[in-house]
Amino acid sequence: MAHNGFENRKRNGVATNNYYNEASGILLEDIHDENVIVNSNTLFFIDTVFYTAFLEK
Repeated sequence: MAHNGFENRKRNGVATNNYYNEASGILLEDIHDENVIVNSNTLFFIDTVFYTAFLEK
């Protein structure tokens, strides 16, 4: 995720399964090993949430 500009969104200082890309304004939620599957270098997202929103710091 970091390679593509996403940072983990911490809640109360604890890492979550949510990632935000400040440059693009994309927020991905519920990204973990049971919801993202890789097959032949293709990512398959299951039960994840994608938002477009620029968040305030």
